[in-house]
Formats: sequence, structure tokens, C-alpha cells
Amino acid sequence: MVKPVKIILPLVSILALVLFIATGCCDSGKTSVDNSSDGKIVLEFWNTMEGREAAIMPEVLKAFHQKYPDISVKEVSVDFYGAREKFIKEASEGKGPDLIRTDRFWLATFVNKGLLSEIKETEITEELADMVPVARDFVTLDKKIWAIPISVDSLAMFYNKAHFREKSLPVPKDLDEFANACEKLTDSANDRYGFFIYPNGWYFEPFFFGFGGQYFDPEGKLFIKSDAGRKAMEYLLHLKSELKVVPPMQYSTKLYGTMIKSFSSGQTSIIFTGPWAIRDIIAGPAFRDNNANLGVEQIPAGPRGTFSPIGCQSIAISSKSKQRDAALKFAKFMFDFDIQKNFTMANYGLPARRKVFAAQELKKDPYLQTFIRQLQMSCKAYTHPNQGDIYEPLGDKIVKVLNGDLTVEYALSDIETEWKVAHP
Repeated sequence: MVKPVKIILPLVSILALVLFIATGCCDSGKTSVDNSSDGKIVLEFWNTMEGREAAIMPEVLKAFHQKYPDISVKEVSVDFYGAREKFIKEASEGKGPDLIRTDRFWLATFVNKGLLSEIKETEITEELADMVPVARDFVTLDKKIWAIPISVDSLAMFYNKAHFREKSLPVPKDLDEFANACEKLTDSANDRYGFFIYPNGWYFEPFFFGFGGQYFDPEGKLFIKSDAGRKAMEYLLHLKSELKVVPPMQYSTKLYGTMIKSFSSGQTSIIFTGPWAIRDIIAGPAFRDNNANLGVEQIPAGPRGTFSPIGCQSIAISSKSKQRDAALKFAKFMFDFDIQKNFTMANYGLPARRKVFAAQELKKDPYLQTFIRQLQMSCKAYTHPNQGDIYEPLGDKIVKVLNGDLTVEYALSDIETEWKVAHP
């Protein structure tokens, strides 16, 4: 008999209770939302959520409709990776949604193109008082607020405690200890490897910034072709080609699912990922019988400290919306304490509302506290309005470097050259 997963049952119960309260004790089954006018204000909301977050949206919308019966929300699921360009096109033509769930790196582009409605501080006084500072920073541009944040996230080191016990290994605290642990954990004859490299620009940052890198200098000039950039890419190559501690494969930019499967099955001992992956991982064969074998710790520090990229998802109002007041009510509702807690319990994403962190469920959770510490401990980085544009070309170059199709020097030079062309 499979043992029950200890952490899931309480969270499911909590989630059910939150939904019960938030929906006014109504039926928790999924129902279709009435999007006909019937005298109601109809809002269109482009939602880029996936998985467990997306699954609870029907209940969230039901709770909103109970609170605001005169407003109907038409939820449109939009692929995250195509949402930015789709919104730019539609909104620029005077069409598109009233609201969009936006990534932190899209905001500057949307604002510069005049596609978002500014949110005055006087309109969200209560929300601002309880907003996570880093989230407020992400939705503020030119001292104006352009969205209401609903979640923040970061990366951490996930590791298989059973594998570490087998080798009597301590948790690595820096990149030297990390490489040593990966080497001892690797047993290629039995298809077990220490680490899975996910060749993605965002996932590259713990190495790049750990070696002291910055994408941009204080004047805003791209500065990836640096000593830190070389050392970070060479470190990954060292893990792959010299120590041979990663699963052998042809790299591509679409390996996230492969990474999660490799770790959750026990093939790989360590990965870097975010809180959203926890439920999928503890459902895998390496952890479902005993989820206590899953360890989550801060990312090992490089010579210049530990670092994790920080993500933030927000609700923004289109400047083309003809129902701005109603749209603002929905954006504020998504910041509601119970709703924020609801999403945290469902998907482990970190809330953008500070009071939610004080909830007993979060304070006792063995995983989320690590991400909170990681957010607090990460070394600082210069940010740039167009920083989000760097991740795709950077990921492409990392793939080519790992596959042996491009040298580190040429990869870094190509990134800077391409950036200058795209951002003259």
C-alpha cells in the first residue's frame, strides 16, 4: 500500500476551507461562468496561469461574482509564451482584454507603448500597505504603479535526501562543495546523476550572479561578456564534460518537463527550480512513498554570494478597457487575503501580500520557508526595463555551448552583438 503523502492532505483541507469561506459556502464543483451581458458589466481577462493555479480559477471567479453580482468576468486562457506579443498586437489595435496577467518583464514594454492604465496610489491604499516590497518595485515604473502583484517566486536547490544519506554527504553550501557532491552522487553505470542542467537563461542566473555577474552596468549597458559570464558557462561545461555528473543528452530549450521527471523518478539527485514544482515532484516515484526525502535548501553560493532570480506575476488593466472601475475591482480582488492564501496553498507560489506569510500554514510549511529565505538572501542585481528580452537568446546560446556547437567566448560575443541590433 502506498503511504499517504503527509503534506498534501493538510494543504488540500486548508484549500477546501479557504474556498468554502471565499465562496460563501457555495458548491465547490466547477461551474461555467455566465458571460452573457444580462445587464452586467462584462470584463475579459487574459489568464496565463497553468496547472494547479489555473484549476482553481473557476472557484475564484465564483467568489468574485458573489461579491460583485453586477460584474461578469470572461476568462480567456492564453499561452504564457505568446501572451506578450498577442497583447501588444491586440491592444495596439484598440482590441484585446480588459485585464491581463502579466510577467514582471512585460510591464515596461506595455507601459512604453501606452497599453496599460495607471493605478493611482489613492485607489489601492490598503493593498499598498500590505504589499511585499519587491513586488511593489516590480509593478512601479517612473514612480507610477501599473499593476497589482499577485505572486512572487524564486529558485531553490531541490535534492534527494535518500541519495545524500547513501553517500553520507552534507548539503553543499557553495559551488565547490556542490561540484564535489554531484561527482560523488553520480553513478552512470546505474543511470544516476548528480545534477540536471536546465539550459534556460533564467536558470543560468544563480551561476552567473554567483560569480559576480550583472547583465547590465549601472548605466544600462549590457555586460554579459565578462569574466563572470565566462566562469559561469565554463562551470556548467565542467559539470557536463569533465565531471560528467549530468545525464547525457542533446540539449534543447524545452527540457523543463524532462528535468522534473528526471528528479522525481530518482535519476537525478539535485535540480534548481521553484515552489510551483513541489507537488509534481512529491507525486513522483522517488518521493510519493516518503515525501520527507525531498529536501529544499538555498542555492549554493558562488564567490560573490547566493542568488536566485525573482519572478512576479501581476494583474494589469488595459488602457483600452471601457470598464476600468470594474476591472480595478477584479484586480484588487485577486490581492484579497483569502485568494492570495488560496493560490499559495494550491501551487506553492509565494504571495505578494505580506500578511499571508504570517498564516500558520505557511509558517509551518517545511518547503516555503526556504524560498522566503532565498528571496531575502539573494545578492542584488541591476535591473533593466528590457531585461526579459535577454532570456531567450541567452538560453539558445547555452544550449549551443553545452552541445559543443559554440565556444563560450563566441556565445557571449553573439549575445552582445544580437542585443545591440535588437536594442540600438
